[in-house]
Amino acid sequence: MPRLLTVLILTLLIVDDMSADWRSKTVSVVRDFTELVKKARDEKIPILLMVSQDHCPFCQQLKREILNPMVVSGDYDDKVIITELLIDVGENVIDFEGNSVYPGSIASNYNTWVTPTLLFLDHQGKEVHKRMLGVNTIEMYGYYLDVSLKDALAAVKQGEPYRYKTNKTDQLGTDPHWDL
Repeated sequence: MPRLLTVLILTLLIVDDMSADWRSKTVSVVRDFTELVKKARDEKIPILLMVSQDHCPFCQQLKREILNPMVVSGDYDDKVIITELLIDVGENVIDFEGNSVYPGSIASNYNTWVTPTLLFLDHQGKEVHKRMLGVNTIEMYGYYLDVSLKDALAAVKQGEPYRYKTNKTDQLGTDPHWDL
């Protein structure tokens, strides 16, 4: 009986240790773009910036079901830098130019109006692929994200000038409920 108890305790410790490792491998909230910019430039990979809000249920779902598993898998480590910009809580962040700014101002500069919004950026903060607005069907989201990441990586590897140019339709989506 003591041996069974020892095995059970060891199993629980191993599972707890693995769980702690998985919890540490989640999408991180960006506080300073400096290191991300350097890595993106040196490795010629895009930055996937998730613009989100703290109490956004769709943001939480996207992280839980799509982005965190991507980070945990390690399959994307050499293809993209995945990070989150919380626009409604927290302190100032260091932006792409090295300035300390309110996170919401970064989102405003990209004309984001819905959370979550996924931006595909180069090391200078330029959009290299069409953004993804909101969450429509989570079942297909991973597929569309993979296609977008493949195109964003190809664009960054190719370098400037990028074929993709940001436009109002991409920024606003199909129905932003704005009187323009």
